[in-house]
Amino acid sequence: MRLRIAYTKIEDARYIAHLDLTRVFERAIRRSGIHMSYSEGFNPRPKISFGFALAVGTEGEREYVDVELRQDMDLGEVLARVQEQLPPGIRLLQGRAMDPGAKSLMAVLNAASYRIRVPMALPIQEERLQEAVGAWLGREHVTYSRYSKKGPTDKDIRPWVKHLEGKIQGDEVLFDLEVEMGNSGSVRPEEVLASLRELENLPIELDELQVIRTGVHVSYEGGKSSPIEMA
Repeated sequence: MRLRIAYTKIEDARYIAHLDLTRVFERAIRRSGIHMSYSEGFNPRPKISFGFALAVGTEGEREYVDVELRQDMDLGEVLARVQEQLPPGIRLLQGRAMDPGAKSLMAVLNAASYRIRVPMALPIQEERLQEAVGAWLGREHVTYSRYSKKGPTDKDIRPWVKHLEGKIQGDEVLFDLEVEMGNSGSVRPEEVLASLRELENLPIELDELQVIRTGVHVSYEGGKSSPIEMA
């Protein structure tokens, strides 16, 4: 039985690293008395796979995991028993049994949406904010330098951004961002806002950035679908 499950990764659970998340789910399923399927070979691994990783410290309001069980079970019973063993902040939202030929999460997910809160370094008027966002979106290329052990690498991040809008809320700016994702990479919300601050001279305080990934999607011809719908 193959299951696709939507879950949250919020509050203290946002500090669980992606590699540790597999062990969290594996342990919860094992403690619930449900038997997972394992790979063959000298080092059998549980058949469990996730979508694109969340950065440590970033909350996820709707993430996805695929799990394969040894036998068919009632979906509601599986979700209830596993939920009892999961830590606070990881809440199972929805599940669905997958068709035999369903593609994996990494094969279908290609977009992510974020909600970002960032304090103003100086007062910003609404008109000035919209002017800056519009000017950024109007750029054909936006070059951003990423740093690694091999040194800085310049990347054009503009093609990855599908949607960006902002509005003033008190002394903060609230951004809604949607980006493309794929095996060839993506762009991080922090990179988008850093380039917005630099290129459009927008006074925002990136050291106190709060990022929430509101969902990961299957985007096609202007529409968005849940990977559970495709299961």
